[in-house]
Amino acid sequence: MAIPARTRRAVPADLDPALEARAAALLEQRRGRAPIKPAPSAAHHAGALLRPLLAKAGLGITELQRRWREIVGEQIAKATAPEKLAGGALTIRAPSAIAPFVQHQAPLILERCQLAGAKVKTLVIRQGTPAPPPAKPRPRTLTPEEEEAVVRRVANIGGPRLQAALARLGRAMSRR
Repeated sequence: MAIPARTRRAVPADLDPALEARAAALLEQRRGRAPIKPAPSAAHHAGALLRPLLAKAGLGITELQRRWREIVGEQIAKATAPEKLAGGALTIRAPSAIAPFVQHQAPLILERCQLAGAKVKTLVIRQGTPAPPPAKPRPRTLTPEEEEAVVRRVANIGGPRLQAALARLGRAMSRR
């Protein structure tokens, strides 16, 4: 598209080449910059707003379940599990034979939960067996052809220790 004649400016013939080169360099430096800063991310502001609220709420049930062994000790953790945390009441599932022992230890458990950061005021014990942790799937065994392929791939690499380590890695990756 042609520029209309009235919008064209006349360029003086006696321009200083050094001045023109400096102007071109300044323009080159400023190219590609955004004229306006982008808006800040919502996550930045949400984190600043939620941090004080989360501090007031304390640990959630998921974090209590994850740290349960540290909070109550090995013996009680084997037989019990936290189920629910609502309104400052922590519900624990325990077998009927262990429930009186857990009831006796309730003040200590409450204190340890509070030290861990949970806002727990009372302990509710429900009799029954806690749900077992989900079983991890067993990795499949490699076929002889796959085992041979793994060994063949690492045969020409480094020394025997490196080959053994790479073969273990190859077997683990092939099982997936």
